[in-house]
Amino acid sequence: MVGSPEIFHIIVEYIVVIIEIIVAILVSAIVIITLAKLVKLLLSKIRKEQRQVYVHKIVARMLRGLLIALDFLIAADLLQTILEPTLEETAVFALIVVLRILLSWSLSKEIEMGAKEELNTHKKDI
Repeated sequence: MVGSPEIFHIIVEYIVVIIEIIVAILVSAIVIITLAKLVKLLLSKIRKEQRQVYVHKIVARMLRGLLIALDFLIAADLLQTILEPTLEETAVFALIVVLRILLSWSLSKEIEMGAKEELNTHKKDI
């Protein structure tokens, strides 16, 4: 008979795998949609200045989606660490979380800079 802790480990492992599959699908969809929008934009007959505004919007939307995916991966890593709470696993988890937080911060700054550039472009047009 399978004990309660063993069932817990099995359930958490399945949850981690499901989260990672969802993230892989999410990231794939984000990349495909972004590339499709960029190709469509390049093939359109929009002025170069206006095209840049659309590119910033498309990239900002992509970055927001990637930030959400990173949050899910951090949750999956946390669950995985719960299963194997050794000092080595905890240290690896901490390093992964720090790297992902830095990446999230960097992506957030990229989104903010894009928004500021878009605002400045609109102010120049007025």
